[in-house]
Amino acid sequence: MSAKKYKRKAGSHRKHSRSLLSRYPGVCLVIGVSLMIVGILLLTVGYVTEARIGLSMLALFFGGGLTLFANSFRSKKLNS
Repeated sequence: MSAKKYKRKAGSHRKHSRSLLSRYPGVCLVIGVSLMIVGILLLTVGYVTEARIGLSMLALFFGGGLTLFANSFRSKKLNS
């Protein structure tokens, strides 16, 4: 058996680690939407300061990103 063939066979037995997002896309979708709701509430309710605006923008940014990624992983999970 040549060395190249051995390397090819040894590399095929690796386990692929799955992320939390690919395992539970529904939970990540709920977390993302809730972050977006918190961001909107921080902007609209109460006295608005610069710190609250920054916190709400961070919540909207991460919530939107998490929601988009969770939707893409959810559709892949439903297809397979």
